[in-house]
Amino acid sequence: MSRRRRVESMSSSSSDSRRPPSSFVPTQTYSHVSTYRSLQMELQLYSPSVKLQQEHFDDRGPLAVFGDHDQVGGKVILDPSCNHTGRLSISIEGAFMYSPTYSEGEQVPESSRNAGKRKHVFFSSSTTISISPVSEPNSPRSAFRDAFIKRRPSVSSLNLGALPGERSFPFTFDLPRSCRTGEEMPPSFTGSSDMGPSSEAFDVTYKLKVIWEAQNAAENPSTLEVPILFYPDSDFQSIDATSQSPQSWLEMPLRSDRPIPFRCAVTLPTSVTFTRTSHIPYFVVFTTMPRSPNLAREIAADATISVSLLRQVTVTEQSSPPPTPPLTPSTSSDDSDTTRHKLLKRVARSQSRLNSAARAIKAFDDNTDFRDKPLPRLPTQTVFTESRTLQNSICIGFPKRPRQLVSDSRSHPSLDSHASLPDGLHKAKIALQKEMLPCIDWAGVSVKYYLDVSVLIGQDDLRARIPIRIL
Repeated sequence: MSRRRRVESMSSSSSDSRRPPSSFVPTQTYSHVSTYRSLQMELQLYSPSVKLQQEHFDDRGPLAVFGDHDQVGGKVILDPSCNHTGRLSISIEGAFMYSPTYSEGEQVPESSRNAGKRKHVFFSSSTTISISPVSEPNSPRSAFRDAFIKRRPSVSSLNLGALPGERSFPFTFDLPRSCRTGEEMPPSFTGSSDMGPSSEAFDVTYKLKVIWEAQNAAENPSTLEVPILFYPDSDFQSIDATSQSPQSWLEMPLRSDRPIPFRCAVTLPTSVTFTRTSHIPYFVVFTTMPRSPNLAREIAADATISVSLLRQVTVTEQSSPPPTPPLTPSTSSDDSDTTRHKLLKRVARSQSRLNSAARAIKAFDDNTDFRDKPLPRLPTQTVFTESRTLQNSICIGFPKRPRQLVSDSRSHPSLDSHASLPDGLHKAKIALQKEMLPCIDWAGVSVKYYLDVSVLIGQDDLRARIPIRIL
Protein backbone atom coordinates (compact mmCIF):
# COMPACT_ATOMS: atom_id res chain seq x y z
CA MET A 1 0.00 0.00 0.00
CA SER A 2 2.79 2.45 0.85
CA ARG A 3 4.54 1.67 -2.42
CA ARG A 4 1.38 2.48 -4.41
CA ARG A 5 0.97 5.79 -2.62
CA ARG A 6 4.60 6.61 -3.35
CA VAL A 7 4.17 5.91 -7.06
CA GLU A 8 1.00 8.06 -7.18
CA SER A 9 2.73 10.94 -5.44
CA MET A 10 5.70 10.74 -7.79
CA SER A 11 3.46 10.77 -10.87
CA SER A 12 1.49 13.69 -9.46
CA SER A 13 4.63 15.72 -8.81
CA SER A 14 6.00 14.95 -12.26
CA SER A 15 2.75 16.11 -13.90
CA ASP A 16 2.85 19.31 -11.86
CA SER A 17 6.38 19.98 -13.01
CA ARG A 18 5.29 19.65 -16.64
CA ARG A 19 2.32 21.98 -16.17
CA PRO A 20 2.79 25.28 -18.05
CA PRO A 21 2.90 28.53 -16.09
CA SER A 22 -0.22 30.63 -15.61
CA SER A 23 1.00 33.16 -18.19
CA PHE A 24 1.13 30.50 -20.90
CA VAL A 25 -1.43 31.12 -23.69
CA PRO A 26 -2.03 28.12 -25.98
CA THR A 27 -1.96 28.85 -29.71
CA GLN A 28 -3.99 27.12 -32.36
CA THR A 29 -2.31 24.50 -34.50
CA TYR A 30 -3.12 24.43 -38.22
CA SER A 31 -2.27 21.82 -40.80
CA HIS A 32 -1.28 24.12 -43.67
CA VAL A 33 2.07 25.92 -43.75
CA SER A 34 2.59 28.53 -46.47
CA THR A 35 6.20 29.64 -47.00
CA TYR A 36 7.22 32.98 -48.52
CA ARG A 37 10.83 34.05 -49.03
CA SER A 38 12.81 37.17 -49.74
CA LEU A 39 16.56 37.72 -49.94
CA GLN A 40 17.01 38.20 -46.19
CA MET A 41 14.13 36.39 -44.49
CA GLU A 42 11.52 33.67 -44.73
CA LEU A 43 7.91 33.79 -43.54
CA GLN A 44 6.07 30.64 -42.55
CA LEU A 45 2.32 31.20 -42.17
CA TYR A 46 0.05 28.64 -40.46
CA SER A 47 -3.57 28.49 -41.65
CA PRO A 48 -6.52 26.06 -41.45
CA SER A 49 -6.94 26.07 -45.25
CA VAL A 50 -5.52 27.53 -48.46
CA LYS A 51 -7.08 28.75 -51.69
CA LEU A 52 -5.66 29.27 -55.15
CA GLN A 53 -6.41 32.69 -56.65
CA GLN A 54 -4.52 32.97 -59.88
CA GLU A 55 -6.16 36.08 -61.29
CA HIS A 56 -4.35 38.52 -58.99
CA PHE A 57 -1.46 36.67 -57.36
CA ASP A 58 0.06 34.59 -60.11
CA ASP A 59 3.45 34.14 -58.47
CA ARG A 60 2.26 33.59 -54.91
CA GLY A 61 0.57 30.25 -55.30
CA PRO A 62 -2.14 29.22 -52.83
CA LEU A 63 -3.12 31.88 -50.28
CA ALA A 64 -3.76 31.22 -46.61
CA VAL A 65 -7.45 31.39 -45.60
CA PHE A 66 -8.64 32.36 -42.11
CA GLY A 67 -12.03 32.60 -40.42
CA ASP A 68 -13.40 34.89 -37.75
CA HIS A 69 -12.50 32.41 -34.98
CA ASP A 70 -8.92 31.82 -36.17
CA GLN A 71 -5.57 33.29 -35.24
CA VAL A 72 -3.17 34.59 -37.87
CA GLY A 73 0.22 33.29 -36.82
CA GLY A 74 3.50 31.87 -37.95
CA LYS A 75 7.19 32.64 -37.65
CA VAL A 76 9.82 34.74 -39.37
CA ILE A 77 13.26 33.23 -40.04
CA LEU A 78 16.14 35.61 -40.69
CA ASP A 79 18.87 34.68 -43.10
CA PRO A 80 22.29 33.98 -41.50
CA SER A 81 23.76 36.79 -43.60
CA CYS A 82 21.62 39.38 -41.78
CA ASN A 83 23.12 41.54 -39.08
CA HIS A 84 22.76 40.20 -35.53
CA THR A 85 21.28 43.46 -34.23
CA GLY A 86 18.19 45.13 -35.63
CA ARG A 87 14.43 45.44 -35.48
CA LEU A 88 11.77 43.13 -36.91
CA SER A 89 8.32 44.67 -37.52
CA ILE A 90 5.33 42.44 -38.31
CA SER A 91 1.91 43.90 -39.11
CA ILE A 92 -1.47 42.78 -40.42
CA GLU A 93 -3.81 45.07 -42.32
CA GLY A 94 -7.33 44.99 -43.71
CA ALA A 95 -8.27 47.64 -46.27
CA PHE A 96 -11.18 48.66 -48.45
CA MET A 97 -10.05 49.75 -51.92
CA TYR A 98 -12.25 52.09 -53.92
CA SER A 99 -12.05 54.32 -56.98
CA PRO A 100 -13.26 57.81 -56.08
CA THR A 101 -13.15 59.12 -59.65
CA TYR A 102 -15.59 56.53 -60.98
CA SER A 103 -19.13 57.75 -61.70
CA GLU A 104 -22.32 56.43 -63.23
CA GLY A 105 -21.82 55.55 -66.90
CA GLU A 106 -18.12 56.46 -66.97
CA GLN A 107 -15.79 54.03 -68.71
CA VAL A 108 -12.53 53.66 -66.80
CA PRO A 109 -9.50 52.31 -68.73
CA GLU A 110 -8.34 48.85 -67.72
CA SER A 111 -4.83 50.09 -66.91
CA SER A 112 -6.02 52.76 -64.47
CA ARG A 113 -8.58 50.79 -62.46
CA ASN A 114 -6.10 49.50 -59.92
CA ALA A 115 -3.65 52.41 -60.12
CA GLY A 116 -6.29 55.01 -59.27
CA LYS A 117 -7.76 53.21 -56.26
CA ARG A 118 -7.62 54.69 -52.80
CA LYS A 119 -7.24 52.72 -49.60
CA HIS A 120 -9.23 52.92 -46.38
CA VAL A 121 -7.67 50.84 -43.59
CA PHE A 122 -10.37 49.42 -41.31
CA PHE A 123 -8.20 46.97 -39.33
CA SER A 124 -4.52 46.99 -38.41
CA SER A 125 -2.32 45.44 -35.76
CA SER A 126 1.44 45.25 -35.43
CA THR A 127 4.23 43.96 -33.25
CA THR A 128 7.90 44.90 -33.08
CA ILE A 129 10.74 42.60 -32.02
CA SER A 130 14.10 44.07 -31.05
CA ILE A 131 16.82 41.61 -32.03
CA SER A 132 20.26 41.39 -30.50
CA PRO A 133 22.71 38.51 -30.04
CA VAL A 134 21.37 37.99 -26.50
CA SER A 135 17.68 38.01 -27.53
CA GLU A 136 17.97 35.52 -30.38
CA PRO A 137 15.93 32.51 -29.28
CA ASN A 138 17.77 29.88 -31.28
CA SER A 139 21.28 31.33 -31.51
CA PRO A 140 23.85 28.50 -31.66
CA ARG A 141 26.55 30.60 -30.04
CA SER A 142 27.12 30.94 -26.32
CA ALA A 143 29.22 33.34 -24.28
CA PHE A 144 31.89 30.66 -23.83
CA ARG A 145 32.01 30.01 -27.59
CA ASP A 146 32.30 33.74 -28.41
CA ALA A 147 35.19 34.10 -25.98
CA PHE A 148 36.79 30.96 -27.39
CA ILE A 149 36.59 32.36 -30.95
CA LYS A 150 38.16 35.66 -29.88
CA ARG A 151 41.11 33.87 -28.22
CA ARG A 152 41.57 31.34 -31.04
CA PRO A 153 41.09 32.99 -34.47
CA SER A 154 42.00 29.71 -36.14
CA VAL A 155 38.85 28.13 -34.73
CA SER A 156 37.11 28.84 -38.06
CA SER A 157 38.78 25.73 -39.39
CA LEU A 158 36.59 23.75 -36.99
CA ASN A 159 33.50 24.83 -39.02
CA LEU A 160 31.53 25.88 -35.94
CA GLY A 161 29.27 28.03 -38.14
CA ALA A 162 27.66 24.87 -39.49
CA LEU A 163 26.09 24.05 -36.15
CA PRO A 164 22.31 23.60 -36.40
CA GLY A 165 20.16 26.54 -35.43
CA GLU A 166 18.12 29.34 -36.95
CA ARG A 167 16.99 32.79 -35.94
CA SER A 168 13.22 32.33 -35.91
CA PHE A 169 10.67 34.60 -34.25
CA PRO A 170 7.04 33.44 -33.82
CA PHE A 171 4.06 35.81 -33.91
CA THR A 172 0.26 35.67 -33.62
CA PHE A 173 -2.54 38.13 -34.33
CA ASP A 174 -6.11 37.89 -33.04
CA LEU A 175 -8.83 38.88 -35.48
CA PRO A 176 -11.50 41.24 -34.12
CA ARG A 177 -15.00 39.96 -33.49
CA SER A 178 -18.35 41.69 -33.28
CA CYS A 179 -21.12 41.02 -30.81
CA ARG A 180 -23.93 42.20 -33.10
CA THR A 181 -25.21 40.54 -36.25
CA GLY A 182 -24.52 42.56 -39.36
CA GLU A 183 -21.37 44.23 -38.02
CA GLU A 184 -18.82 41.57 -38.85
CA MET A 185 -15.43 42.29 -40.37
CA PRO A 186 -15.89 42.15 -44.16
CA PRO A 187 -14.72 39.09 -46.09
CA SER A 188 -12.07 39.22 -48.78
CA PHE A 189 -13.51 40.47 -52.04
CA THR A 190 -12.06 41.11 -55.47
CA GLY A 191 -14.03 43.05 -58.08
CA SER A 192 -14.92 40.93 -61.08
CA SER A 193 -15.36 42.09 -64.66
CA ASP A 194 -18.40 39.80 -64.96
CA MET A 195 -20.42 42.31 -62.92
CA GLY A 196 -19.26 45.29 -64.97
CA PRO A 197 -17.12 48.28 -63.99
CA SER A 198 -19.27 48.98 -60.91
CA SER A 199 -17.99 45.80 -59.26
CA GLU A 200 -14.38 46.25 -60.33
CA ALA A 201 -14.23 49.57 -58.48
CA PHE A 202 -14.05 47.88 -55.03
CA ASP A 203 -11.76 45.39 -53.30
CA VAL A 204 -11.45 44.11 -49.74
CA THR A 205 -7.87 43.02 -49.12
CA TYR A 206 -5.89 41.61 -46.21
CA LYS A 207 -2.12 41.30 -46.02
CA LEU A 208 0.80 40.61 -43.72
CA LYS A 209 3.86 42.83 -43.88
CA VAL A 210 7.29 42.01 -42.44
CA ILE A 211 10.09 44.59 -42.32
CA TRP A 212 13.65 43.83 -41.22
CA GLU A 213 15.79 46.87 -40.34
CA ALA A 214 19.38 46.17 -39.35
CA GLN A 215 21.16 48.45 -36.93
CA ASN A 216 24.04 48.63 -39.38
CA ALA A 217 23.18 51.38 -41.86
CA ALA A 218 25.18 49.62 -44.57
CA GLU A 219 22.56 46.83 -44.72
CA ASN A 220 19.46 47.78 -46.67
CA PRO A 221 16.02 47.16 -45.08
CA SER A 222 14.13 44.12 -46.32
CA THR A 223 10.34 44.04 -46.79
CA LEU A 224 8.05 41.08 -47.43
CA GLU A 225 4.32 41.53 -48.12
CA VAL A 226 2.01 38.52 -48.23
CA PRO A 227 -1.71 38.66 -49.15
CA ILE A 228 -4.09 36.51 -47.11
CA LEU A 229 -7.80 35.71 -47.37
CA PHE A 230 -10.46 36.19 -44.71
CA TYR A 231 -13.84 34.47 -44.96
CA PRO A 232 -16.12 34.57 -41.90
CA ASP A 233 -18.05 31.48 -40.95
CA SER A 234 -21.31 33.16 -41.96
CA ASP A 235 -20.12 33.13 -45.55
CA PHE A 236 -20.25 29.33 -45.56
CA GLN A 237 -23.72 29.06 -44.00
CA SER A 238 -26.56 28.53 -46.43
CA ILE A 239 -29.66 30.52 -45.61
CA ASP A 240 -31.55 28.54 -48.23
CA ALA A 241 -31.11 25.41 -46.11
CA THR A 242 -32.63 26.93 -42.98
CA SER A 243 -36.10 25.80 -42.02
CA GLN A 244 -38.54 28.57 -42.91
CA SER A 245 -42.25 28.37 -43.22
CA PRO A 246 -43.54 29.02 -46.74
CA GLN A 247 -45.95 31.58 -45.23
CA SER A 248 -43.14 33.55 -43.55
CA TRP A 249 -43.62 36.72 -45.55
CA LEU A 250 -43.53 40.40 -44.63
CA GLU A 251 -45.89 42.86 -46.33
CA MET A 252 -44.87 46.52 -46.59
CA PRO A 253 -47.17 49.21 -48.01
CA LEU A 254 -46.22 51.59 -50.80
CA ARG A 255 -46.67 55.29 -50.00
CA SER A 256 -48.47 57.90 -52.08
CA ASP A 257 -48.32 61.70 -51.95
CA ARG A 258 -52.11 62.09 -51.86
CA PRO A 259 -55.19 60.05 -50.90
CA ILE A 260 -56.10 57.54 -53.61
CA PRO A 261 -58.90 54.92 -53.91
CA PHE A 262 -56.49 51.98 -53.92
CA ARG A 263 -53.43 50.73 -52.07
CA CYS A 264 -50.33 48.78 -53.09
CA ALA A 265 -47.91 46.64 -51.11
CA VAL A 266 -44.74 44.61 -51.64
CA THR A 267 -44.18 41.25 -49.94
CA LEU A 268 -40.73 39.85 -49.11
CA PRO A 269 -39.41 36.99 -46.96
CA THR A 270 -39.47 37.98 -43.31
CA SER A 271 -35.70 37.70 -42.80
CA VAL A 272 -34.89 40.04 -45.77
CA THR A 273 -31.45 38.35 -45.76
CA PHE A 274 -30.14 36.62 -48.85
CA THR A 275 -26.94 34.95 -49.99
CA ARG A 276 -25.12 36.12 -53.10
CA THR A 277 -25.81 32.78 -54.79
CA SER A 278 -29.58 32.94 -54.25
CA HIS A 279 -32.38 35.18 -55.48
CA ILE A 280 -34.82 37.69 -53.97
CA PRO A 281 -38.46 36.60 -54.40
CA TYR A 282 -41.13 39.26 -54.08
CA PHE A 283 -44.81 39.97 -54.70
CA VAL A 284 -46.43 43.30 -55.60
CA VAL A 285 -50.20 43.50 -55.00
CA PHE A 286 -52.89 46.16 -55.21
CA THR A 287 -56.40 46.47 -53.79
CA THR A 288 -59.10 49.01 -54.62
CA MET A 289 -60.72 50.74 -51.65
CA PRO A 290 -63.69 50.53 -51.81
CA ARG A 291 -63.83 47.59 -54.16
CA SER A 292 -64.35 48.70 -57.75
CA PRO A 293 -64.19 46.10 -60.55
CA ASN A 294 -63.83 48.77 -63.25
CA LEU A 295 -60.93 50.51 -61.49
CA ALA A 296 -59.32 47.14 -60.75
CA ARG A 297 -59.39 46.18 -64.44
CA GLU A 298 -57.91 49.54 -65.41
CA ILE A 299 -55.06 49.26 -62.89
CA ALA A 300 -54.36 45.63 -63.78
CA ALA A 301 -53.95 46.58 -67.43
CA ASP A 302 -52.15 49.94 -67.33
CA ALA A 303 -50.05 50.03 -64.13
CA THR A 304 -46.25 50.20 -64.49
CA ILE A 305 -44.36 48.18 -61.88
CA SER A 306 -40.68 48.95 -61.40
CA VAL A 307 -38.42 47.06 -58.97
CA SER A 308 -34.74 48.03 -58.64
CA LEU A 309 -31.83 46.71 -56.59
CA LEU A 310 -29.88 49.67 -55.24
CA ARG A 311 -26.43 49.67 -53.61
CA GLN A 312 -25.04 52.48 -51.45
CA VAL A 313 -21.34 52.61 -50.54
CA THR A 314 -20.04 55.11 -47.98
CA VAL A 315 -16.52 55.54 -46.59
CA THR A 316 -15.99 57.80 -43.57
CA GLU A 317 -12.75 58.71 -41.83
CA GLN A 318 -11.94 60.55 -38.63
CA SER A 319 -11.25 64.22 -39.08
CA SER A 320 -7.88 65.53 -37.99
CA PRO A 321 -8.06 67.61 -34.80
CA PRO A 322 -7.99 71.38 -35.26
CA PRO A 323 -4.62 73.08 -34.85
CA THR A 324 -3.68 74.38 -31.44
CA PRO A 325 -4.39 78.11 -31.20
CA PRO A 326 -1.39 80.36 -30.55
CA LEU A 327 -0.65 81.56 -27.05
CA THR A 328 -2.13 84.86 -26.01
CA PRO A 329 0.42 87.68 -25.85
CA SER A 330 1.66 88.55 -22.39
CA THR A 331 0.68 91.86 -20.81
CA SER A 332 3.03 94.56 -19.62
CA SER A 333 4.77 94.33 -16.26
CA ASP A 334 2.68 97.14 -14.71
CA ASP A 335 -0.60 95.49 -15.64
CA SER A 336 0.62 92.12 -14.38
CA ASP A 337 1.70 93.58 -11.03
CA THR A 338 -1.67 95.27 -10.57
CA THR A 339 -3.55 92.10 -11.47
CA ARG A 340 -1.39 90.01 -9.11
CA HIS A 341 -2.00 92.47 -6.22
CA LYS A 342 -5.77 92.38 -6.75
CA LEU A 343 -5.74 88.60 -6.95
CA LEU A 344 -3.83 88.24 -3.68
CA LYS A 345 -6.25 90.56 -1.88
CA ARG A 346 -9.20 88.59 -3.24
CA VAL A 347 -7.65 85.29 -2.16
CA ALA A 348 -6.95 86.59 1.34
CA ARG A 349 -10.54 87.75 1.81
CA SER A 350 -12.16 84.56 0.52
CA GLN A 351 -9.83 81.96 2.02
CA SER A 352 -12.63 80.29 3.93
CA ARG A 353 -14.78 79.95 0.83
CA LEU A 354 -11.88 78.48 -1.13
CA ASN A 355 -11.24 75.91 1.57
CA SER A 356 -14.86 74.81 1.57
CA ALA A 357 -14.89 74.64 -2.23
CA ALA A 358 -11.70 72.58 -2.23
CA ARG A 359 -13.21 70.12 0.25
CA ALA A 360 -16.31 69.79 -1.93
CA ILE A 361 -14.22 69.17 -5.05
CA LYS A 362 -12.13 66.56 -3.25
CA ALA A 363 -15.26 64.76 -2.07
CA PHE A 364 -16.63 64.81 -5.63
CA ASP A 365 -13.36 63.43 -6.99
CA ASP A 366 -13.41 60.62 -4.44
CA ASN A 367 -16.92 59.58 -5.46
CA THR A 368 -16.31 59.85 -9.22
CA ASP A 369 -13.90 57.66 -11.14
CA PHE A 370 -12.88 59.61 -14.22
CA ARG A 371 -10.72 56.74 -15.45
CA ASP A 372 -13.80 54.86 -16.64
CA LYS A 373 -15.07 57.77 -18.71
CA PRO A 374 -14.12 57.28 -22.39
CA LEU A 375 -12.63 60.08 -24.39
CA PRO A 376 -14.95 61.77 -26.87
CA ARG A 377 -14.77 60.45 -30.40
CA LEU A 378 -13.22 62.55 -33.09
CA PRO A 379 -15.68 63.86 -35.67
CA THR A 380 -15.91 61.91 -38.91
CA GLN A 381 -16.12 63.10 -42.47
CA THR A 382 -17.40 61.31 -45.56
CA VAL A 383 -14.57 60.82 -48.05
CA PHE A 384 -16.48 58.71 -50.57
CA THR A 385 -20.11 57.94 -51.33
CA GLU A 386 -21.80 56.18 -54.22
CA SER A 387 -25.37 55.16 -55.00
CA ARG A 388 -25.85 52.81 -57.94
CA THR A 389 -28.72 50.80 -59.43
CA LEU A 390 -27.46 47.28 -60.10
CA GLN A 391 -30.61 45.67 -61.50
CA ASN A 392 -33.96 46.96 -62.68
CA SER A 393 -37.14 45.10 -63.62
CA ILE A 394 -40.15 46.77 -65.28
CA CYS A 395 -43.53 45.14 -65.85
CA ILE A 396 -46.72 46.58 -67.39
CA GLY A 397 -49.86 45.56 -65.55
CA PHE A 398 -50.69 42.96 -62.91
CA PRO A 399 -50.98 39.71 -64.88
CA LYS A 400 -52.36 37.51 -62.09
CA ARG A 401 -55.28 37.41 -59.69
CA PRO A 402 -54.48 35.93 -56.25
CA ARG A 403 -56.14 32.69 -55.22
CA GLN A 404 -56.91 31.42 -51.75
CA LEU A 405 -55.05 28.27 -50.72
CA VAL A 406 -57.09 25.72 -48.78
CA SER A 407 -55.82 22.71 -46.88
CA ASP A 408 -58.59 20.42 -48.18
CA SER A 409 -58.73 20.22 -51.96
CA ARG A 410 -62.39 19.12 -51.85
CA SER A 411 -63.57 22.30 -50.08
CA HIS A 412 -63.93 25.80 -51.50
CA PRO A 413 -62.75 29.05 -49.86
CA SER A 414 -65.37 31.12 -48.09
CA LEU A 415 -66.78 34.33 -49.55
CA ASP A 416 -65.12 36.42 -46.83
CA SER A 417 -61.68 35.00 -47.54
CA HIS A 418 -62.20 35.47 -51.27
CA ALA A 419 -63.25 39.09 -50.75
CA SER A 420 -60.11 39.82 -48.71
CA LEU A 421 -57.80 38.84 -51.56
CA PRO A 422 -56.02 41.63 -53.52
CA ASP A 423 -57.34 42.63 -56.92
CA GLY A 424 -54.03 42.05 -58.71
CA LEU A 425 -50.66 40.38 -58.15
CA HIS A 426 -47.23 40.57 -59.74
CA LYS A 427 -44.80 37.79 -58.81
CA ALA A 428 -41.10 37.86 -59.74
CA LYS A 429 -37.58 37.43 -58.38
CA ILE A 430 -34.19 39.11 -58.70
CA ALA A 431 -31.20 36.83 -59.26
CA LEU A 432 -28.07 37.67 -57.27
CA GLN A 433 -24.48 36.82 -58.18
CA LYS A 434 -21.49 35.62 -56.20
CA GLU A 435 -19.37 38.48 -57.57
CA MET A 436 -21.51 41.09 -55.81
CA LEU A 437 -20.03 43.15 -53.00
CA PRO A 438 -21.56 41.88 -49.71
CA CYS A 439 -23.10 44.10 -47.06
CA ILE A 440 -20.47 45.78 -44.86
CA ASP A 441 -20.81 47.84 -41.69
CA TRP A 442 -17.36 48.01 -40.11
CA ALA A 443 -14.93 50.76 -39.07
CA GLY A 444 -15.94 53.50 -41.47
CA VAL A 445 -17.01 51.26 -44.39
CA SER A 446 -20.72 50.93 -45.13
CA VAL A 447 -22.19 48.89 -47.99
CA LYS A 448 -25.99 48.72 -47.96
CA TYR A 449 -28.58 47.31 -50.34
CA TYR A 450 -32.14 48.48 -50.89
CA LEU A 451 -35.07 47.26 -52.93
CA ASP A 452 -36.82 50.21 -54.57
CA VAL A 453 -40.41 49.40 -55.56
CA SER A 454 -42.55 51.79 -57.60
CA VAL A 455 -46.08 51.41 -59.01
CA LEU A 456 -47.10 54.13 -61.47
CA ILE A 457 -50.84 54.42 -62.10
CA GLY A 458 -51.76 57.47 -64.13
CA GLN A 459 -50.27 60.46 -62.33
CA ASP A 460 -49.93 58.63 -59.01
CA ASP A 461 -46.56 57.11 -58.12
CA LEU A 462 -46.54 54.79 -55.11
CA ARG A 463 -43.07 54.04 -53.73
CA ALA A 464 -41.25 52.10 -51.03
CA ARG A 465 -37.58 51.49 -50.22
CA ILE A 466 -36.86 48.32 -48.24
CA PRO A 467 -33.38 47.67 -46.78
CA ILE A 468 -32.16 44.13 -47.39
CA ARG A 469 -29.03 42.24 -46.35
CA ILE A 470 -26.86 40.38 -48.85
CA LEU A 471 -24.18 38.02 -47.54
